Amino acid sequence: MSEQRSPHQERLHQPERGDALGRGGEGRVPGAELPAALYASLIAAFGAVLLVSWWAFGGGDDSNLSLAMATVLGLVFFVLPVLSYRTAARRCGASCTPLEAFLRAGVDTATGPLSGRHAWLQILIIPAALVLAALLIGIVAASMAS
Repeated sequence: MSEQRSPHQERLHQPERGDALGRGGEGRVPGAELPAALYASLIAAFGAVLLVSWWAFGGGDDSNLSLAMATVLGLVFFVLPVLSYRTAARRCGASCTPLEAFLRAGVDTATGPLSGRHAWLQILIIPAALVLAALLIGIVAASMAS
């Protein structure tokens, strides 16, 4: 006996066509829509936040414990998605979007299309601001301590 589906259910079971980069289809590996270099720069920016935090605030037992917990949580925050992506990519045979294709095609956002460079900038602006803030706070704290 065949199952009757509503038009809405039919749409849910039909794979999406995707765009020129192959984004948006059923069976896509989450994270493959952006180039690996973008993810590496994001991880590097948050790693810089941790390094600056250790430099600026490390030294006391209380702060070292807090920074150690933040470091462990940061590692978990970044390692788990990387492991999940690699496992899914190996199983599906997928790979990240090539950098040249990402920069050329750009990204569709809720507020409209962006070039690849502008999308990269928007993704990295918060982590870069956090690095700058941690550095400036560390400099002020060091100058007040001396």
